[in-house]
Amino acid sequence: MGAERRFFVKFELMLMAILMVSMESSMAALHRVGGKLGWNPNVNYSEWSDHERFYVGDWLLFNFDKRYFNVLEVNETSYDNCNDQGFVKNITRGGRDVVELTQARPYYFLSSGGYCYHGMKVAVNVEMLPPAPEPAPVKNGSLTSDAVSLKIFRYMISFAVEYYYLVLLF
Repeated sequence: MGAERRFFVKFELMLMAILMVSMESSMAALHRVGGKLGWNPNVNYSEWSDHERFYVGDWLLFNFDKRYFNVLEVNETSYDNCNDQGFVKNITRGGRDVVELTQARPYYFLSSGGYCYHGMKVAVNVEMLPPAPEPAPVKNGSLTSDAVSLKIFRYMISFAVEYYYLVLLF
């Protein structure tokens, strides 16, 4: 790899590190449906979804073998009856498919071809993201000690990540 190419790789990594550190905690989450088990028969998706919190802007990732399975968004009645006819939307693209949860409402998904009867269905209840806490009042336009501490912490993390990528990896 040439020196110029290494410079650009280092520069891109540094920018990514800075962006990651500066992102707020209200970032959308990516939920892998079924966890390590993915989208497969005989997985308890009700138990999986009970341990997750879904907010508007989050994403669902379905990992599955597209030769056998698919992902259809359906209404509640079709979900309850494992009816794959008249689905709302076919999510299936390539076996690693994502769905953005754009509204606060229940979403229902299933796999057709009889796999729904083997447990391949999941319902998720999407909520609005809770509002961020109000910042503490500022006296005389100066930063509070918490704000200064947070800025120093972010700077230290950013420096550590940049150092790691720039010095230790190259």
